[in-house]
Amino acid sequence: MKKKRIKSKNKDIGFISSNGICIDGDILMNCEREHNSGSFLWFQILLTFVTTICTAFMAVSFLDMEIYKTTIIYYSAMLSLVFGLMKSSHKIIKFSALGVMILHVIYLVSRISTIKYGLFVVIDRYLSRANQPNSTLGVQLSGISTIDYPYLASNFFVFFITLVCLGAAAACLYRIDFPLLFIITFPVFELGMYWGWEPSMWTVIGLFICWVTVLALHIINHTTNKAGRKNTFAVHERKRTFYFTSEKQKACFYNVFMKFTAILSSFVLVVIMLFSAITGFTRPESFAKYRHNISTAVSNFSLTDLRNAFSDYDGGFDLFGIKTVGGTNGGVLGKTAGISFNGSTALKVVTPKFSNTLYLRGYVAGVYNDNSWTPVDVNGNEDTFSDDFEQGKIWVQDLDYDLIQRKYADLTPSQISVSVLGASKKFVYAPYASLYSSDGNTDDKKMRPTTESYVKLSSTKYSLYYFDPSLIEERLEALPEAIATEVPALSVNKDRGVDAYSEFVHQKYMDISKSDELDKAYKEILSEYLGVDIYHKGDWTYEEISTAIKNYFSDNFTYTLEPGVTPKGEDFIDYFLGTQKEGYCSYFATAGAELLRMFGYPSRYVEGYVVLNSQLGEPEDDSTYEVSVKDKCAHAWAEVFIDNAGWYPAEFTPGYDNDNPNLTQQEKDPKEVTTTKSTESKPTTTTQNGGQGGTTSVVTKKPANSSKASTTKKTNSASNGHGAGVMSGAGKTSVSSRITENNSDHGSFVGIFITLGGLLFIGFGVVVHRDVKVKKMRSELSNGDNRSRTVAVYRYMLKYLKLIGIADSRNITDLQLCDRLTEKCQEMQINDFSHMIKYIGELAVKAEMSNSVISDGELETALSYFEIVKDKIVLPKLSGAKLLNAKFVYCLY
Repeated sequence: MKKKRIKSKNKDIGFISSNGICIDGDILMNCEREHNSGSFLWFQILLTFVTTICTAFMAVSFLDMEIYKTTIIYYSAMLSLVFGLMKSSHKIIKFSALGVMILHVIYLVSRISTIKYGLFVVIDRYLSRANQPNSTLGVQLSGISTIDYPYLASNFFVFFITLVCLGAAAACLYRIDFPLLFIITFPVFELGMYWGWEPSMWTVIGLFICWVTVLALHIINHTTNKAGRKNTFAVHERKRTFYFTSEKQKACFYNVFMKFTAILSSFVLVVIMLFSAITGFTRPESFAKYRHNISTAVSNFSLTDLRNAFSDYDGGFDLFGIKTVGGTNGGVLGKTAGISFNGSTALKVVTPKFSNTLYLRGYVAGVYNDNSWTPVDVNGNEDTFSDDFEQGKIWVQDLDYDLIQRKYADLTPSQISVSVLGASKKFVYAPYASLYSSDGNTDDKKMRPTTESYVKLSSTKYSLYYFDPSLIEERLEALPEAIATEVPALSVNKDRGVDAYSEFVHQKYMDISKSDELDKAYKEILSEYLGVDIYHKGDWTYEEISTAIKNYFSDNFTYTLEPGVTPKGEDFIDYFLGTQKEGYCSYFATAGAELLRMFGYPSRYVEGYVVLNSQLGEPEDDSTYEVSVKDKCAHAWAEVFIDNAGWYPAEFTPGYDNDNPNLTQQEKDPKEVTTTKSTESKPTTTTQNGGQGGTTSVVTKKPANSSKASTTKKTNSASNGHGAGVMSGAGKTSVSSRITENNSDHGSFVGIFITLGGLLFIGFGVVVHRDVKVKKMRSELSNGDNRSRTVAVYRYMLKYLKLIGIADSRNITDLQLCDRLTEKCQEMQINDFSHMIKYIGELAVKAEMSNSVISDGELETALSYFEIVKDKIVLPKLSGAKLLNAKFVYCLY
């Protein structure tokens, strides 16, 4: 007959088979002195603390800046202790530690803004020391004094320590896991060693010891954990294997092994350091290849890319080859078959009446490569203008506003308010000639520009001052000369910055894609639309060039929302100009920007939204208009840089001359007013949107031998007003003043005060909890019948004896337990009271297991013996921490 296999499982108290038999077969270590597992948790906490503080101070040593060291030490110790105490078996300790952790998390959330700027400071200092580009961070930290850097960095390190300590606790306290510990700590070590920076030696030694210690414990634990035996631990003695099935016995061995490993690893590290110092040993050259790869990744690191990775999609997803958008494609071209709209609201705009089309610029990029547009990267050597603009109290993006205001001091700016809803949350959407530095927000909600290109969104609601170019007397082509000759030198530094920025633009925004089809288009525009074979920039105005490019697209290409995907391996521009010949706005903006560069004009690619003046509807009470900008208003266009005037839109997409072909007639004109438009044909005249507003009539011919097209100008009267005062006081954030105020109020210690306050509150709760538990114990001992009081005496006696180590956790009867406790009393030379323990145990068994009556005399004897055990046996052996533990953890005194 086949024998049935008996399944078994492991428990801390022993090896229990499926039939309930317990085999408590833990071996006893043959050591000269007894070891216990009580201190193992404290060694784990110490290991967590050493790991955290070494990692934190190693990171600090790489930054070459002052950090509040007391803050780092305090939080490393506090968090290590809290995570360790959360593992306690005593509920009061566990919940107290949990309460401290909750208070700490609340504190971190309340300081999220300061922590964010602290991160910027840390990365800025790291990149600066590594001589890497950090222009993006320079903008993030604009308006913040370097005096506040230590305060901000210290706040970030509180958050950093929390993350490191959490990982270290998981790897050292809650499980023995070396890979986890290494993953958390080694990147900090390598971030400095990569550049050849030497960290503080004590941090290296401490971290190395922690690594080796946890690795040794992990190897033992990993290789001996059998399936279904969670707490099994094996000691191998030659060919025999002994198993620890008790967590307590396992911890006893770990306690010894952890100390041994830490000492041994320290010795090994010292030997290695001495060997390296004596022999001059260095790492192999093969490391150089890997370091070079990492260097490339670090050099190309962009905080903007990091933020964009976690930002919203541009309003939609790529479904079945059709991209549903509330923006456009983020500079990515030809990857989707087309775009479609779902009618969602992208922006809410409140603005005064404007003329012609309002272009709301969002994403700005100047580098075309691999079928996509990306922003221009500015390194420190190339940025010769930011400081000059900052001293002039404006941003680079404020250039066109500032130039117009300085030319037309009596011109009143308009103010626009924008709420970002369904549009991408990465960018600020603003009209041209806007004063970005006056966004109406403060502190961390204030928008922040990059050194170049677009402005990053910090709050979804903002307001800006801007000029409607159609209100300016001179047209766009006359504007540069007027500004160049009549602008007063209000700020030498700012004027110098304008010149430096103009030089920068001409260097960075003139790269032309190598494309045969682009060359063909350029030559066709020259011969067919300008009537020449050789182009000389001085012979033609910008208006004539842009109109020729626009006419070329109108005559030879088709606007469609579903042009199809650019084939793999094909260049987007080549395929669009040579084969496809149809597309939507991104297609025409890309090709138009490249053609402008070929004609000698710096240009770049822009995505955002366009609003027709007919969409304004009925005005509000204060003569402002509220417009719901739908996803159908998403658009892409090129923009051109005009010297001494700034950036202006260049529209090349067919159908967008003060119009939007994607809107219905009702969407174009919410007032449902029929506007009669002249349909008279003027074959030699094309209407060009010369800017954000303003319409310029340009006469363009296609002659066989025409030297130059003629242009006619149209003048509008300027509105009277005053706008010179708008710039004053605008553009600088109050972040620095707020930080200085917090710093002066000892803001770095707020977290410590909060934690200490929380500890006092928890301490009050512990005292109250103790009083409740003591009253409950006295009530159980003095109230009720004799039987229940006798059992309570026995139960509490066991708790008191456990305080001095007289206990046994084996699965035995109460009478056997009493015998075992008396034996331990004799081992501890407590002979005079052992009979009392046995008497109370036997009486409790009688009360619990039989129907016998417990007399008043028996109960009084048990109570008197209980008081002797409590006050004569246990209390004299308690002192210091043990007495506090007895009072506030076990609540027995």
